[in-house]
Amino acid sequence: MSAGVVTKEECLARHEELMEKLDSIERRLFVDNGEPSIQTRLARHEMVIHALLWVVSVAAGTAITGAVTAGFMAARIFAKAGGV
Repeated sequence: MSAGVVTKEECLARHEELMEKLDSIERRLFVDNGEPSIQTRLARHEMVIHALLWVVSVAAGTAITGAVTAGFMAARIFAKAGGV
């Protein structure tokens, strides 16, 4: 570097160095010995749990809605038939 002036070539070379270091850090964070790191595995498990909770909540909501609707229909039929 000459007196505070940075050439384009120097800037590109420094950029390449930094990107290599960043890639190395990223590999160490998310991959450990060729296998996904514990952090990555935990994140994946958390995503699966969230998806399963969503499915279960939709199914439960549908079941509750169906049961309430069936109850109202039964009450209506009972009332029309001259029930109590």
